[in-house]
Amino acid sequence: MSASKKATLKYISPVLASTDVPKDIKWYEEKLGFKNVYDSSAYQEGKIDYAVIGRDNLFIHLQFQFPDDMISTDVKFEVENIEVLYKELLETGAITEKNINRKTTWNTSEACFFDPSGNRITFLEDF
Repeated sequence: MSASKKATLKYISPVLASTDVPKDIKWYEEKLGFKNVYDSSAYQEGKIDYAVIGRDNLFIHLQFQFPDDMISTDVKFEVENIEVLYKELLETGAITEKNINRKTTWNTSEACFFDPSGNRITFLEDF
């Protein structure tokens, strides 16, 4: 008789709505350091309407939505050494000091802001 196996969840890849996928790809690359790892140009002609962007071992999918159909999403990333990330995001202009809350009542340090399509992005670190 074999030992029972347990399923392991490995990662999550949220799909964010985008009113302009190429514009959002550029923003995520320039402001947050993500890279476009795959997009719809690999399987169709015309304007890119789907993309996968990644940084470190995290991936986000961007999917075109018409503005009237937009449903924004809230994505939170837990990070290590958040002050280093704050410096990077301040330098790229993704955030300003007003986006940073270094001591929340729930014992985190967080930066919260919106991408060009209106999705809320939060980077946080427990302390």
